[in-house]
Amino acid sequence: MTAVWIASAVLAWLVLALLVAVILSVLRQTAELRARVAELEELLEAGVGPPVDAADAIGERMPEATVPILAPRDLDPPRSTLPVAAPDGPPTLLVFHSPTCASCGGLEEALAAGAAEGLGVRLVSALALEPDAAAEHRRAHPLPGVATIASGDLPYVLQPDGTPALHALDADGVLRAVERPRGLDDLRRAARDLVRAARRRDAQADLDILRDAGVRGHEELAGIPPATSRRPLDRD
Repeated sequence: MTAVWIASAVLAWLVLALLVAVILSVLRQTAELRARVAELEELLEAGVGPPVDAADAIGERMPEATVPILAPRDLDPPRSTLPVAAPDGPPTLLVFHSPTCASCGGLEEALAAGAAEGLGVRLVSALALEPDAAAEHRRAHPLPGVATIASGDLPYVLQPDGTPALHALDADGVLRAVERPRGLDDLRRAARDLVRAARRRDAQADLDILRDAGVRGHEELAGIPPATSRRPLDRD
């Protein structure tokens, strides 16, 4: 009987310990869930919404933003803010990287070479660091001709899920590509695609103007009044 009683007591203690462990695990998960819900509520109140994969937003117009430039003297003329995704802005390559990122080696050199080459687009170094740390890094490692910003200052949809990353924005602020850049060749190719798209856009705009002018010219020759001054026919 004593052995049975001891075994029962041990089993009861084991069951109790298991229940306590389960309860603690549930409490921990509940606390984590509440913290996550609170974080999402803060994001929704700020108007940024839950995390979004930028690749899912390709082809969409990005929200306009003005972010601080961390090294104004790298630009000529110096500027303190950078408009992002502004209408009729320059085609832009946002290059996300960090000095602590093992896969980002050579990207700053590629940005410097691209700026010296003149790729026909705006190059932006988006450092995945806090603004103070990013500014300190750029002061120690200048990038003439390249605007440097902290990636966290960008709209949420434009922030990548890791580094390195490259986001290509056209002149209308539409996200055209999301890539993992490895060096200068990737920057050249992305810039070339943006420049070609800009030329097609300008050519289409010129063609629309010519077509519109041609239609108006034919109407004038035929004595047809402009569309804005035409009156509908009276029907009796």
